[in-house]
Amino acid sequence: MTAATPILTSCLLLFVLAQPLLAAQAQNAFRDAVKLQRAGKYKDAIAAYDRAIKADPKLSEAYVGRGSALAAIGAHESALKDYDAALRLDPNRADVYHLRGNAHNELKQYAEAVKNYDEALRHNPKFAEAYFNRGIAFYRLGQLEKSLQDFNQAQKLNPKDPEIYAQRGLAQRRLGHHELAVADYSEAIKLDPKNAETYNNRANAFSLIGKYDEAVKDYDEAVKLDSKNARIYANRGAIRLRQRKTDEARKDFRRAMELDPSLKAKLEPLMSLEAAPNQR
Repeated sequence: MTAATPILTSCLLLFVLAQPLLAAQAQNAFRDAVKLQRAGKYKDAIAAYDRAIKADPKLSEAYVGRGSALAAIGAHESALKDYDAALRLDPNRADVYHLRGNAHNELKQYAEAVKNYDEALRHNPKFAEAYFNRGIAFYRLGQLEKSLQDFNQAQKLNPKDPEIYAQRGLAQRRLGHHELAVADYSEAIKLDPKNAETYNNRANAFSLIGKYDEAVKDYDEAVKLDSKNARIYANRGAIRLRQRKTDEARKDFRRAMELDPSLKAKLEPLMSLEAAPNQR
């Protein structure tokens, strides 16, 4: 025992002396990782997070950072493992439950996503993004009333976010509340007038209540903002067909098929029908 004691003491001393060095290495690697991630260099950031975690396996922020970097490159399964590790170290983090919910959403595991957003909101009842993303999960589950409730709550907490109005508009439209959908899209456009998809969606809602002129104006604006979007041309062509503007409809259908040949099966029958109104 006496011979082993000096060896044991030396090992303990080395361990104690190594801790500040490892902690410094972990923090330096973590700072490097954050800089790389902010620069969009996700793979390099992941490698830096690896070094941070190796130096300090209990550095929860490194797991969170690595998980978000993995999510940014589409590695959502791996991201979930890191979020799990972070929550084992600190089970009260609303932000990590939210990130885990986002990963499940991306993996189309919507029920699991809802569970995680529930936890995020339990820890932070004023977490607007968690309400918003849970609303998306409910929407994809077909639970439209719950989706609408979450978008309403998100809007109360963050009334200047155009995406909340845009997504709530989709839920309103699917519920048959077309006028309310138009109102939501209009608010989204007021806050972000450069989003082609919102103009397209408002045009769709206008068409459902028979306001074809307003719909065409919105499709026109959407085309200006996104001239390579085949769906917008197809949608505008369909409304022009209803307005009996057959030549303009034909041009839209042709442009849509040029941009996306997969639309031919849907649009070619309309091309043959569009001349009928003028034959009366």
